[in-house]
Amino acid sequence: MVYLNKKHEVTPNGNLFNILDSNARLTESGINQSLNALKVHAKARGAHAADQITYGAFTLADKLKYDTSRIDNLILNSDNHNINELIDLRVSAIDGKTFATASGRFVYDANYYKKKLDRIVHVDDFGAVPDGVTDCTQAFKDAIGEGNVEVHFSPGTYVGQIEVPSNCRLIGKGEDITYLKMPDDAPAGAILLTNRDHQAGNEGIYVKGITFDWNKDRQGGLRAQGGIQSSCVTFANTKYLWIKNCNSINAGLHGFDITAPSYNHDAAKEPDYTAQGCKYVWIDNCRASNYGDDGITTHYSEYIFINNCHCINPSGEAHDKGSSNSNGIEVDDGSKNVWLTGNFTSGNIRGVEVKAHTEWPASRNIHIISHVSVRDVRSYDLRHIGHHKAEDPWSDTARDVALIDCTAIQPVFNSLYEGVTPRALDVSAYQRVDIHGFRAYGDPDYDYKDNPIVSFQFKSRKITVNGMTITGFAKAACDLHVVGGDQRTDDVMISNLMIHDSAPVGVVLGGGVYNINLSNALLHTKGGTTGITSPNTQANLLFVRAYGYTDAAILGGEKYSVVPNNVKGGFRAASTSGHPLDSTSAIIATTGGCKTKGPRNAVIASSGGSSTEASRQAVIASNDSHTKGDGSSRAVLASQGVINDNSYSIRGGYGTGKASTANTKWEIDSENGNILGVGRVESASNFKDYAEYFESADGKKIESGYLVTLEGDKIRKALKGDEILGVISETAGVVLGSAEFYWNDRYLRNDFGGLIYEETEVEYTDKDGNIKIEKKSLSKPNPDYDPELDYTSRQERDEWHIVGLIGQIHVRIDDTVQAGDKIIAKNGKGSKSDDNTGLTVMKIKQPYDSNKGYGVAIAFIR
Repeated sequence: MVYLNKKHEVTPNGNLFNILDSNARLTESGINQSLNALKVHAKARGAHAADQITYGAFTLADKLKYDTSRIDNLILNSDNHNINELIDLRVSAIDGKTFATASGRFVYDANYYKKKLDRIVHVDDFGAVPDGVTDCTQAFKDAIGEGNVEVHFSPGTYVGQIEVPSNCRLIGKGEDITYLKMPDDAPAGAILLTNRDHQAGNEGIYVKGITFDWNKDRQGGLRAQGGIQSSCVTFANTKYLWIKNCNSINAGLHGFDITAPSYNHDAAKEPDYTAQGCKYVWIDNCRASNYGDDGITTHYSEYIFINNCHCINPSGEAHDKGSSNSNGIEVDDGSKNVWLTGNFTSGNIRGVEVKAHTEWPASRNIHIISHVSVRDVRSYDLRHIGHHKAEDPWSDTARDVALIDCTAIQPVFNSLYEGVTPRALDVSAYQRVDIHGFRAYGDPDYDYKDNPIVSFQFKSRKITVNGMTITGFAKAACDLHVVGGDQRTDDVMISNLMIHDSAPVGVVLGGGVYNINLSNALLHTKGGTTGITSPNTQANLLFVRAYGYTDAAILGGEKYSVVPNNVKGGFRAASTSGHPLDSTSAIIATTGGCKTKGPRNAVIASSGGSSTEASRQAVIASNDSHTKGDGSSRAVLASQGVINDNSYSIRGGYGTGKASTANTKWEIDSENGNILGVGRVESASNFKDYAEYFESADGKKIESGYLVTLEGDKIRKALKGDEILGVISETAGVVLGSAEFYWNDRYLRNDFGGLIYEETEVEYTDKDGNIKIEKKSLSKPNPDYDPELDYTSRQERDEWHIVGLIGQIHVRIDDTVQAGDKIIAKNGKGSKSDDNTGLTVMKIKQPYDSNKGYGVAIAFIR
């Protein structure tokens, strides 16, 4: 220790120089001793312990312990397969600097913020008093200063407003322990907590453990102002913001508002519309209640993470009575890249609303994960206002929302907004919506007043649902409604749907909804009316079961006892290869690269590249066979190498080498009713005669086996001496003149009985799928023909008879006839000829029976 003489007198005297000299010698000696000591210290071993030496934000001991533990962890947990550090964790979020290891980045970040927080203060030391009376606004300003500070608060209620600069931490003792309350004289537009510079922006703000009370009942009760005013907590143009374990009560507008300085940003004019919004925001374990509009809301901000928050029971007082759209969590105009995880809402008009107003860009890339909505009116609502009606413009920004493992419990009516009906989920105007693991639980005794529970509506598109359960909505109109009409939804894909003990109607598909897939669904209720209903048959339905309903499905006006598997679009099944090239064509049970090139085509059980083209074509059970050319309605059946180029016909045949029309062996011509073949026509049955239809002269029925003769152009039973025309036959193998399908005189005929033809224009589909017109020569209709009249075929009328003309025929005989005799007619029966003329009896089939009055012989007629 060096002591210097400090007793200098005011007036100089002889001792002064002695004193100065002495002090100089002492100073010189002290300095030299210190330098010597430092030299010794520098060469000493173990001069300081590691915990006495600082290393950045740590002591050297802490740094060594950290490095040792990290290296041990990497070695102990390495298995030559796992990646121990993610690459992106090595990049600092502060300035983008890249580090060799993630730990190096964390040390850098910690040092950065430690330097920013160069002060830790307590507001009470600056005059703040948590007595619920004293206005502490100035004390807050003094404590916070220009930022770079950690500010602590005591338990109790502080009155005042806070504007937070950058790099500032506000730490209370806990929600509902430390309160910050709006002063009674604050105007209606005041914000309780906000950042200091909305225009230039702030960053690095952390708020924890405080309850914010906007004190809405001050001055006799205040209503919220517009814009970003009147909220408990509002941050605008802020980066790196954390709000944790805080509570908001009695907000005029919002409990927590993450926003830009203004809401008015047009995406068409400002593509970078989030430029002045907040970025990198975490709201964790916070609560909001009794808010005038929304519990938590975001505007024109991105990379927002809202986790484990609780928003319940709004006052709705920011709006007119009965029309308050007060929501638990609202992701509003211009928000992007927002994650909501593990939150809870109750008592709101909308539990979670993802939306935008007419003129502003919609929120997009929004993720709602493990949310629980209890007794909100509409649990989850996605919408872009002003883009719902048929005449409204399409929304260009309402895109990309995911709901994962979300639950809606007992949505109910709420007088805060009398015009809104309960729903578990609404999707309007949004596209690319993914819904996974969604559950809706209703109260079976609650009257939902004929409203649907889940609705996809108002020009929404591209909705994917996987794993949805709906139960308990017994008094709703239906469980799931895909709305049709001019505002219809479309492109909806639903799989693994479970509806159990719920609405009378399970799924309603609206008119004009043509692109919907519903698969792996089970609909089960008690006393239901319809499982699935649609005015058309356009939906793809696969593996859907519905029971407990009067009708499992009503599709296109037809009732089904089971839900049909209904699949549209080009279809290929049980095939190793093949190409259904049109949306209404099919390849079934084929090999060898078969193709259907036109609409309403099919290749079935075929091979060898068999193909079809144009419209209404088929190749069945064939190899290397084809329909070719323009026109409609061709088929090839059970063939090898056959080409059918004739419309309205079926061909079959066999040939080797290249497929050709020349390989045709038979054809059925539907247009003209002709049957052509190159082989014989054979009856495989015991039919043995050739016959033609004749009408009886008296219009009465003549029984089988009677010999008949002509009377003019009609027939009667043949008498002795009559020329025998034939026999009433039941064994004809060929029958002419049946007029089975239509009135015999439906078409006009010429003088020689031939049909008269006329040129008629008809539509057909060419091989490229185009509708064209061609002229065809068709039978000319008889003007007396009335298609409205029912036609009874000759086979069903008593006056018309099949008369066997040639062949072996069963004939009624009397007791005079033996095998080998010749017979003539006698009262319509065969009787032995006296002059050996007449029909030859080949054998007696049944001997004469006096009780019947006839026997039966087989006679040959020609």
